[in-house]
Amino acid sequence: MLINYIYLGYFWLILAVLFLFAEISTPGLFFFIAFAMGSIVASGFAFLAYPFAFQCIIALGSAIFSFFVLRYFFSRKNKSVDAETNVDALIGKKGIVIKEIFPNKFGRVKIGGESWLAESSENSILDIGMVIEVVSVKGSKLIVK
Repeated sequence: MLINYIYLGYFWLILAVLFLFAEISTPGLFFFIAFAMGSIVASGFAFLAYPFAFQCIIALGSAIFSFFVLRYFFSRKNKSVDAETNVDALIGKKGIVIKEIFPNKFGRVKIGGESWLAESSENSILDIGMVIEVVSVKGSKLIVK
């Protein structure tokens, strides 16, 4: 009877490897790795000759526990600050006028080495060389003051 429990230990290890292959083939889920961990724990109990029903309960309990531990770890690690990207990141940045901006007409400003089409927010004339600040973005045009 002892030989059967050893075979069950190998069964759980093979099942763990299959779960790891399933994890590798499904990107971004981190779902099957919990079952692989449960299978590895169950294999240890199988090698210690515990009954199969107990091994199944241990495998399921370990999988649920490892799922919540992994979920906590990855949710904590993947918390990101909502960083502004693209043109929205330009709001609040300072730049220099490189082509005069007249009321209700577009000019050009240089921010961070890039030239942008710009419009005055206050309908005032902005001369070349003036330091401006981006107030908002309308399409691909910057509204500056």
